[in-house]
Amino acid sequence: MSKRVFIVEDERIVAEDIRMTLESNGYTVAGIAASRDEAMAGIQRTSPDLVLMDIVLKGQGDGVEAARMVRALYDIPVIYLTAHADQATLRRAKITEPFAYILKPFEDRDLFSGVEIALYRHRVEKRIEDSERWLATILASITDGVIAADAIGVVKLVNAAAGRIGGWTQSEAAGLDITEVYRVRDVASGLPMELPSLPALIEAVNESPARQVRLLTRKDGSSTVVEQRISLIGDGPGTVSGTVLVFRELTGGTEMPGLQP
Repeated sequence: MSKRVFIVEDERIVAEDIRMTLESNGYTVAGIAASRDEAMAGIQRTSPDLVLMDIVLKGQGDGVEAARMVRALYDIPVIYLTAHADQATLRRAKITEPFAYILKPFEDRDLFSGVEIALYRHRVEKRIEDSERWLATILASITDGVIAADAIGVVKLVNAAAGRIGGWTQSEAAGLDITEVYRVRDVASGLPMELPSLPALIEAVNESPARQVRLLTRKDGSSTVVEQRISLIGDGPGTVSGTVLVFRELTGGTEMPGLQP
């Protein structure tokens, strides 16, 4: 099924030229509009896959305002197609996060490549958003605590279970050093323990063995015994972007108020 493109262009001859170019490359033109209000009504009615948006339009409002409304209401990618390239216009246009900015006059290949790239980028972004929603749902539903930190130990993620066990919420922990959020003691001696360093994790083939430790909670200094495992997060072969710490509260783990950090 061919992708459907809506054209917003106040010059009819230019709009028809764009329509013929798109159709000759296998696209379907969902509609053509010359004003902001006409465009919004047409986009709502036709639900296109992409919008080509001129900045200067007939009537009230311009293409930048229309593009902002399209992204906010429908999450449809927008490409600006305009002769206006002054800095003030570019600054306003950038705020709407367009998928491309093609200047008139343009070659057919420029239009075609811009549309193809915008549609591909939008598909990739949707897949990433879907993956993030799946990940967030999974992390929220599991009973193990999960804390993720970047390569220098700054906390980026704390799931609900980690907050329940350790007392830190995502908003409280994000941006702190992981050693402030996850404070542990030796189970037997009660002495403070350090988390494995990145070199130690790398030497251990990217993962530390499971280990029982006593986790200090944030609220009152009490503690509970957990089993922890720490793994590396890698961007590719030979690269490390952070660590993920997974821990579960052990059945019968006793709490000992009064332990100090």
